[in-house]
Amino acid sequence: MIPFAVTLPHLKPHEMFVLEVGFKLYALVSFLGVASYGAVRLQKGQLIQNENSPLPFTVPGVSGWLLIASVIILLFLQSALYMILAVMGVGLFTLWSGRTPEEQFGLRRLSIFKIVMWSLLICGAVIFVEKPLIDLVEEILNAIQLPHPEQESVETFKQLNQPVLIFGFMLQAVVLSPFIEELFFRGFLLTFLRRYTSTLGAILLSAGVFAFAHVNLDSVIPLWFLGVVLGIVYQHTGSLWVPLGVHACWNFFTAVGLLLDKGNG
Repeated sequence: MIPFAVTLPHLKPHEMFVLEVGFKLYALVSFLGVASYGAVRLQKGQLIQNENSPLPFTVPGVSGWLLIASVIILLFLQSALYMILAVMGVGLFTLWSGRTPEEQFGLRRLSIFKIVMWSLLICGAVIFVEKPLIDLVEEILNAIQLPHPEQESVETFKQLNQPVLIFGFMLQAVVLSPFIEELFFRGFLLTFLRRYTSTLGAILLSAGVFAFAHVNLDSVIPLWFLGVVLGIVYQHTGSLWVPLGVHACWNFFTAVGLLLDKGNG
């Protein structure tokens, strides 16, 4: 078996220090930039509701709830069938609404440059908040002596030894999972829930379902926060590419962090 650390070279202490400082600066600058932009938009009342807000799905309520329940059940059963059902269901509902994917999900609303720029900036801002939040949650769970094992996907990733398997896992984590999860949780669930509650309520509820669907107590609050951010981003930009990009960046940085930890002891 090829050592896990072969995927990333062993870094010297000063190299790790430079990498950590650079990453922290990236997160800090991103947070300051995104927070400033968000504060201005919030003051103007344009943060979660503006002319770019995604179009609501015009599908029968019973059919929509049936799809939501079916996907959530499959997620809790940890069945990969949820991916097929989510893509097919949202695709059929998009056709039912008489819109193209470009119209429904704003796929051509932003340029590639803006999608990449906002994805990196927002992900950096999320990381700046999530790191202390994750530490706080872990301390609380430890204090009350509540078992909180890591996500199964993280444990699986740590056990991989062959580079080809690691690459395949990262491809799923960075490309496939964000695409399907954003298509369902933000692209469909959030906009569907807006029929029954306020926009903010839909963002909070869809983020909550997103968090609990990962079936891991340790990550509920951090993932709920991430889901809220992704919902606000989708509502603000009207382009599903941006929350998808943020989600992909988050998973990528998480995976690289695990590789660095393993490779550098």
